[in-house]
Parts: sequence; C-alpha cells; structure tokens
Amino acid sequence: MPVRLALGGGGVRGAFHLGLLAALKERGVEVSAISGTSAGALAAAAFAFGLPLEPGPYLEAVKDPELLKLRRPGRLRAGAILLRSLRKPYLVPTHRIRKNLRALFGEARLEEAPIPVTLVAADLLTGEPVYLRRGPVVEAVLASGAIPGVFPPVRRGKRLLVDGDVVEKVPVFAVKETGEGPVVAVDVANPGPEPRPKNALEAMLTAAEASKRRLKALALAEAEVVVRPPLKRRVDTFELELADELYALGRRAGEELADRLRRTRGLGKAKGEEGD
Repeated sequence: MPVRLALGGGGVRGAFHLGLLAALKERGVEVSAISGTSAGALAAAAFAFGLPLEPGPYLEAVKDPELLKLRRPGRLRAGAILLRSLRKPYLVPTHRIRKNLRALFGEARLEEAPIPVTLVAADLLTGEPVYLRRGPVVEAVLASGAIPGVFPPVRRGKRLLVDGDVVEKVPVFAVKETGEGPVVAVDVANPGPEPRPKNALEAMLTAAEASKRRLKALALAEAEVVVRPPLKRRVDTFELELADELYALGRRAGEELADRLRRTRGLGKAKGEEGD
C-alpha cells in the first residue's frame, strides 16, 4: 500500500524524519508523495532524490557559528539578540548554508524528483502558504526554512518566502494534492505547553506558536495517521548534539509504521495518535 508523508518542522528534531524515512525505505514501504516544512523540507528533499538519510551531512550543511549563538539564550543574551534584530533585517546570512546545500543537491530541480515532492513556504507579505513543486531544490529548502528574523527571506518572483512553519507546521494539506494512499503526518513539535516566557523575545515567540498550534491541529485532523517522537523533554531547535538520538527514535517509529502497514490495508487512527 503506498502512503503519502507530511513532515513537520522542528529544527534538529528533523533528524527523527531521517530515521523514519530510512526505516521505511529499508522495509520497502512505497511512498507515492512527500511534503515537508522547514526541517521536514530538507528531509523530504533528501528522500525524494535518493540521498543518504544519515543526519551527519545535513547537520554539517546547516551548521553555522551564528546559529549556535541562538541556542537556549539566557536573559542577557536574549536581550542582545532582540536588539540586534531591531538593527538588521535578519541575524544569520545564508551564503554558507546555500553553498553546503548545493554540494548535496547540486542543480537538481523539484520537478525532476522520482516521486512528487512539495516543500512548503509562506509568503511574508500575504501570509499565504506557497507550495513549491518546481524550481531549484536548494532555493526551495532555504525558503521553507527561512525563519523570519533569523534568516533572510528568499525571493521568488514577486513573493518573499519565509519558513513554511508559519502557515503549515505539518504540511498535510500540501501532500493531499498529490500521490495516493493514506496520509501519514509526522509531527516533531516539542511536547506539552509552551513554557512561560521570561523576556520580551520569548513572549513574541510564544504568541506566534499559539496560532501555529491551532493551524496544526486542523491539519493533523486530516491525516489518517499521526506519528510523533516519544520525547521526554523539550528539545531546543539548535540542540544539534541530540541528532543521533532523535534519528534512532525515528528508525524505531518507522519500523513500527512499516509493520503496521503490512498488517492492515487500512490505516485508521490508533489510540493515542489523535490530537495536538
């Protein structure tokens, strides 16, 4: 039975996607279409073009000294980041990341993928979701992961594209337009409620997350199966040293999903898979 996969955003938690995809590939599960947002976009593109699925090359591709400064900022550092963000349009330039991604994907274009692949970005000016199915893979991955204020937006025609996480945290609606078979949504969001904000920067981020959670719930309700990593605590977006652990969790989840697909032709939601 073919399935359609929708991979959500989540920074380093995207290593879970890679593990899950590797397990599905090894078990011979047919994927008729795949979509991805932000970190999920990178994993979706790697799978669609048959690239290796170990996390190492992708961590190296997106690693940047400026990014590491954003990891779990204390109050003083958070204040400094906020001041910097007011003086410049973005915090981290992407020329190095673009070069690294080009080393992985070359000049490949989305429409050349062996299976339909959709990378999701957001129009910064209108707030509309933008489904990227044509054009250079590298630019689409950059657009889907362009966190507003952190990375520069990617220009595409008259649009300025930013992180698809803004509009479709788990891109179920995007993948439902292509392929066939039940939709498996992979949600790598942190568990539990957002922590109480300690400063102005955290307050802004918490407010933004509230609307994303509501939009995500609507999307997940449209999927036949929702898969989540069994996280015991919150994992920071740039907590890169946990990538191997997350990858291992993804492999186990992929093996369980493959076994379930073998057991049944239908993929109704199992207990514990519903909800946000």
